[in-house]
Amino acid sequence: MKSEFTYISPRSLEEALKILEDRGEGAQVIAGGTDLMIQIREGKLGAGLLVDITYIPELRFIREEGNQIKLGPLVTHAELASSGVIKNGASVLERAAHSVGSPQIRNMGTIGGNIVNASPAADTIPALVVLDAQVTLMRKGRKRTLPITDLYIGPYKTIIEPHELLVEITFTKLDDGWRSSFIKLARRRALAIARINIAALAKMEGAKAKEVRISVGSSTPTPCRMGEVETLLTGEVPSLALIEEAALRAAQEMVKRSGVRPSTEYKRPAVQGLVEKALREVFDLGYET
Repeated sequence: MKSEFTYISPRSLEEALKILEDRGEGAQVIAGGTDLMIQIREGKLGAGLLVDITYIPELRFIREEGNQIKLGPLVTHAELASSGVIKNGASVLERAAHSVGSPQIRNMGTIGGNIVNASPAADTIPALVVLDAQVTLMRKGRKRTLPITDLYIGPYKTIIEPHELLVEITFTKLDDGWRSSFIKLARRRALAIARINIAALAKMEGAKAKEVRISVGSSTPTPCRMGEVETLLTGEVPSLALIEEAALRAAQEMVKRSGVRPSTEYKRPAVQGLVEKALREVFDLGYET
């Protein structure tokens, strides 16, 4: 049985915020809807009011402001993947967006939907985590900005209040000293649903890694950076032996954060292998000794 609900499509941010202020407790926001439409078809939508923000122009933008890149939540994955601003200033996000689902999903799905849905398998979230992205939430008369990692309290769970709307994603542009990698292990090629995805950044200073950032998606209770791995690599000259040690530490850190679960037997070696692959790429180290 399909879900039954009332549908409203506001045409301005002000209108959307008023609707959520008045009726937010029983409302569900939709933008793109690639995940939510499945819930509707299966009768799993718990809200009686569907607020479609797709046609609010104020929420669709890619802007450079100084050394910052700002995104509206209605920017699609296809727009991210084809944006020169993203390619030049956040290539890890470009690669993540390009890996999302099928062309149809990339054309419809939005970065805001990917963030708010809070799926552990979301491709853009690890990329945003290593970019140290900030998200801005707004309700009528109030706005707050927080690190993207503070948004999540569990799989499919966020701290977003019923009357709030995600209105902006912001991060600092990466300069030419940064290298990036994004690697994904998918369940099936057709829809490319991630089992594990890895986003990695490294800023080099001569032969040494001045700063390293790495996030492993679909493997920890909430999105995070792999701090132990980053510490191990920072200030060091990357070598194959060091990368192998870092990959092992990443798998150990994943288990420490998520606990031993039925999937651990599969995920531990998978994370280790994918992190090693991502770090070899980001440090430009092949498999030849």
